[in-house]
Amino acid sequence: MDDLIYKIENQLNSLSEEERKAILNKLREGIDQIDREVVRLLSERTLHSVLIGRVKRSLNLPTYNPEREKQISKRISGYVEEPLRPEALIRIYERILDESRAIQREELNQGNVFNVSAAKMKVNIKKLLTRREFFVVAGFFFVVLLLLVYTFFTPNYYKGNAPVKFEVSRGEPFSEIVDDLHSKGVVPSKTNLRIAAFLYGAEKKIRAARYYIPNGLSYFGLLDYLLEGNADLLKKATIQAGSSIGWVAEKLKNDIYIDSASVAALARDRSFLDTLGIKSPSMLGYILPKTYEIYEHSGPREVLRKFYSAFNNFMTDSLKERAEELGYSVPQIVTIASIVEGETKRKDEMPKIAGVYYNRLKKGMKLQADPTIEFI
Repeated sequence: MDDLIYKIENQLNSLSEEERKAILNKLREGIDQIDREVVRLLSERTLHSVLIGRVKRSLNLPTYNPEREKQISKRISGYVEEPLRPEALIRIYERILDESRAIQREELNQGNVFNVSAAKMKVNIKKLLTRREFFVVAGFFFVVLLLLVYTFFTPNYYKGNAPVKFEVSRGEPFSEIVDDLHSKGVVPSKTNLRIAAFLYGAEKKIRAARYYIPNGLSYFGLLDYLLEGNADLLKKATIQAGSSIGWVAEKLKNDIYIDSASVAALARDRSFLDTLGIKSPSMLGYILPKTYEIYEHSGPREVLRKFYSAFNNFMTDSLKERAEELGYSVPQIVTIASIVEGETKRKDEMPKIAGVYYNRLKKGMKLQADPTIEFI
């Protein structure tokens, strides 16, 4: 169109008759296309007008609304562009509004005579775009599609040995998961992974688990693995008060799928206990009654270290100092605490019972504690 305008404004008199006729034909073809679109839009507007008339009748509103028509005239005046003038546009719209009122009155007098369907309200893409425009738009979306496929479905390879062990804790924000994956080199772009997760709807669905990520996963492949791939899920295991080593080992076998024999043997292994600094013959008394979160198929050494870490977090420096004041070692304090807990589950009674035992020990008396016999 710009080329035609330039020729008409600057070269028209110098063009041959055939060239001027060719320009005339192109302009007429353009008007024909515009007329088709104008008629389509007028038909769509008229359909809206028919529906408006039916809604008005249901509300007992008049067909003619002068205030509304003033608003329309004022609004369309702001749309006008040269060479069309505002007064000319208003005259055109006055005719359109007249016909809309006539159609509404016709339905008012004769009932719903016009066939209005959803199909008529749909836009025909062929009427909106020329063949050339259609191929330009289609080509653009094809290029975008190729770019998306290349970005999100192409394998990403990380350096180092495969697979990469990767752990997700319960409630860990997705932003931290992305940062960790990027820092380990599993994904080259944090932004691309966030976009892929948004498109996949995966931000809040990543499982708390221990993963072993293979090499060469695309962004979508990685998300699919984090959502549904084989992984060691983070499970909860509740250890009851007074549990024996054998009971704890069996609990871990049933809940976390850990070999119970290996757990029981390691909990009594002298060399392992020395690495933890435990002087007792086993970890009995050092496994606090609480709920632990442990990855499935974890090794016995890892799990027992987790138990002892929880014990150390509980056994603060102030508690250790109090034990020294009483003249007892940590293993002795643990033993007495276990006996007290076997005597009662009420916390308000525990200090009194402990006081009785400490007084008997000071006097060199026997403890005469029933829980010790029950434990045996």
